[in-house]
Amino acid sequence: MRKILFIFFLLTSVNIYSGDIILDENIIAEKAMQNNPELISAEKMAKSYEAKSHKQFFFENPMIGIEYMGINDSSINLNTSMEQNIAISQKIPFPLKWMWKIGAGIEESNYYKYMYEMKKFEILSASKIAYYELFRTIKFIEITREILSLLKQLADIAFVKYNQGMINQFELSKMDIEKDILENDLIVLKREKEIKIQNLRKIISDQEFLKENFSVKEINIPEIRYTFEELKEIALKKSPFLKAKKSLLEASFNMRNMAISDYLPDFNVQLKKQISPAINEYSIMFEAEIPLWFLNNQQADISEKWEMAESKQKEYENAINEIIYKVKEHYEIIKSNNDSIDLYKNKIIPRLNSVVESAMTSYKNKKIEFMTLLDSERMLLDAKKQYYMLVVEYLIHFRMLEELTGSLE
Repeated sequence: MRKILFIFFLLTSVNIYSGDIILDENIIAEKAMQNNPELISAEKMAKSYEAKSHKQFFFENPMIGIEYMGINDSSINLNTSMEQNIAISQKIPFPLKWMWKIGAGIEESNYYKYMYEMKKFEILSASKIAYYELFRTIKFIEITREILSLLKQLADIAFVKYNQGMINQFELSKMDIEKDILENDLIVLKREKEIKIQNLRKIISDQEFLKENFSVKEINIPEIRYTFEELKEIALKKSPFLKAKKSLLEASFNMRNMAISDYLPDFNVQLKKQISPAINEYSIMFEAEIPLWFLNNQQADISEKWEMAESKQKEYENAINEIIYKVKEHYEIIKSNNDSIDLYKNKIIPRLNSVVESAMTSYKNKKIEFMTLLDSERMLLDAKKQYYMLVVEYLIHFRMLEELTGSLE
């Protein structure tokens, strides 16, 4: 029996999945940041809108033309013209309209820049979470194999006892049923493992990834070093999501101001020079747009842009409330899971190990039935699984909190 216990605890500390690749969350994250199509698309979009915003700094292209005057009615020969003029004109927007147009272009560019930043944190978080879920499934497989290995050894002992008439057929059948259940659990977990691997392939955009043997490193559980109030302030200051919403709000303000500024005139400057017959004179003309139809045009545009700005203001306020709620949710789950992880790691699992050891001794000495030993093993199996469930849930919420705040490490 001591030999069985020794093998059981040895298996607990050994990684079953030894292989050529030693996998950890940083390897996955690095591959995702390099190859993820969504991230690359967001980066390209941000660069395209940054380039587009530069156009707002410049006036429209000038117009250049040549004028032929005094052409004979009976001819289309331009050379018969009595006078030829060359002209160049430039449209100049009202200064405030130009500034607001530039501001709207910059904020639109900022929106896509912050969306790209948000996508980086989202993909970073998603890649690590996908690894954690694969890690958890592998640990469930290891734990199930450990219990199954132990159960098979007990079954061998029970079979000897059965042949000696020390136990009955019912007890032996219970062992076989429990083995079948655990073997079926292993089949289900192996399929789940393949699904988790495929999810990693999707995130890093590499369908050949992990087709060879691999092992996983134990996960380091990061500590949260901030209070809720500190995390809230960090999120409100640094959250890319909130920055993106703020950019949309600022852009809507600029668009509203541009609509109002349509009451203000744009200008046009034209310079004209007579080239045939050549004279040493030129003319210059200044024009201003008169918004005669403002009741039909500008008023409707102003109403549209005003309501849009009000809508974006409320969206921004809602985003603030959403950020604070999410920070609180993730923070409380992290703190709660941290206490539970400590409880399972340092109290519940060590105690259950002792219970299983005691139950084995009692079973050997015929003081308890097999079902009592089996119940204690099930409790240990469930406790170990629950421990890794809590660890992975802690890490998932930690990474989601990191998405909101920018970084916690």
